[in-house]
This record gives sequence, structure tokens and C-alpha cells, in this order.
Amino acid sequence: ARLDSAEYAADFASAEKFGPYRIGERAFYFREGLKQYCLPYADFDQVFRRAMLCSARHCGGVDNFDTFWLVFCREGEELCQAKTIDEKHAAAAYEALQRRLPGLKFGV
Repeated sequence: ARLDSAEYAADFASAEKFGPYRIGERAFYFREGLKQYCLPYADFDQVFRRAMLCSARHCGGVDNFDTFWLVFCREGEELCQAKTIDEKHAAAAYEALQRRLPGLKFGV
């Protein structure tokens, strides 16, 4: 769905915010870089969390950091991943989705 439509723009503006995520009445919204994405609740039937340790090389050596995703699926196929570097944002958004969409499948 497009964020520039009136229905999603209003929903986005009033959505609850969790770091790069927003949870509205009609859709889940997330940022990736400079882009903002809108994922209507009717478009997915499963959500799970994914965590991964990433390494970054630089002139002084290697740094390790964790990244966290909320992964959205439709009929067993991954539709998209919404990334954050803060585990608390992923956990809070996941719990908020569980409250908002109790009939949805959560976990793998």
C-alpha cells in the first residue's frame, strides 16, 4: 500500500511508534534507510522475530553488533523484513502486534 493515500497517511500519523516501527489501526509501518514502508494487516498472516550477529571490519579491527528483524510472511513465504539495531524496539513492536492481531500466527 502507498503511504501517500489519505487512509494510510492518517493511520501513519496516529500510529504508535517503536523506534523505526509504527503500528496503526490498518497497517504496520517501518523505515529502511530513507524509505518508509506500509504493510497492511491483510497482506500477511505470520510474524516472527529474527536476530543476527553482524561483523563490521574497519581500520582498527572488527566490531560485532546485533541486528534484529520482524519478519512478515504470507502462506509460509517471507514478504519482508523490518530491521532495527535495538532489540527493545523489535520486542515491543512484536508484543504490540500480538495485542492488536490476536488471530495471527506468531513465531516460526
